[in-house]
Amino acid sequence: MPRLELVATLEGHQDRVWQAVWHPTKTILATCSGDKTVRLWAPSSHSDPSSWQCIHTLEHGHKRTIRSVAWSPSGNEIATASFDATTGIWEYDPRENDWECVATLEGHENEIKSVTWSSGNLLATCSRDKTVWIWEVEADNDFECLSVLQEHNQDVKMVAWHPTKEVLASASYDDTIKIWREDDDDWYCSDTLTGHSSTVWAIDFDKTGDRIVSASDDQTLRIWKLFKPNNAQGIPTPSHDPAYRTVCTLSGYHDRCIYSVSWSKVNNLIASASGDNTIRVFKEAAGNGSLHEATWEAVAKIDSAHGVHDVNHVSWFPSAAHGDWLATAGDDGVARIWRYIADESSS
Repeated sequence: MPRLELVATLEGHQDRVWQAVWHPTKTILATCSGDKTVRLWAPSSHSDPSSWQCIHTLEHGHKRTIRSVAWSPSGNEIATASFDATTGIWEYDPRENDWECVATLEGHENEIKSVTWSSGNLLATCSRDKTVWIWEVEADNDFECLSVLQEHNQDVKMVAWHPTKEVLASASYDDTIKIWREDDDDWYCSDTLTGHSSTVWAIDFDKTGDRIVSASDDQTLRIWKLFKPNNAQGIPTPSHDPAYRTVCTLSGYHDRCIYSVSWSKVNNLIASASGDNTIRVFKEAAGNGSLHEATWEAVAKIDSAHGVHDVNHVSWFPSAAHGDWLATAGDDGVARIWRYIADESSS
């Protein structure tokens, strides 16, 4: 049977850890916390993956909790989203071997819940103020707000970029996911994904961007698949844009809110983290040929992954170097790194 094995526990934050996010190319993990800091962690030695150390602490940039952290595609910048309603932009200075807060983005009226960097030069933020902001990264750490998107009617919990295109997804307390596209510098909502019966906390794209997984307070995960206009299946597509529709609902695996979900770009596994203190891993069933529906099966589970505490975040390693590694963040103030073992023979 596949299983998750604990590799390392990263201790040092003084409050709950909200997110644990991998560097795009290096073996570095960024964690953000209620203690208003981001910590960067790296293995102490190449030979012992169980030994990690904090190599940098990003502090004094925010007055309140840092709720979300995101790496730029190069890994040379970090964006931090805070309950103080600002987004910090941090840059690595190799001469000083230090990170400096080089810009503070203001405009949201309330707590910022999520920040994400596109594969190009765009940044997106979302907030309890019900808005999504899209920023363009310009020279000299200048950021211009391109658009303020106001179609959600509740707190927006998370934003996620398509892996290769400038298409944005947002998840909200209004139980929907919205897809945003650009047309002549004008951003518009091309699709609203309905089906969850409570808050949508988290979303992630698969490697191609043709599918999305969502995690909700309704204790389910949904897999959504992209259908193009005039598709052979007769799936309607509003406004002649491609549309995502549910092809699988996973229920009965968590018995409290699902706070986070991650779709591995390496091995196609989906991991979820919940207020029931568990982590689960799902695998696509072989022969998933139907265009209308897909079958996923639960293959691994860790109970009490952070003791009696909520698991706030889960994140697969982004490349094949450690494609079987999974990072989690918990209310217990620690981050953990797990290894997915497909079967006993590979251990």
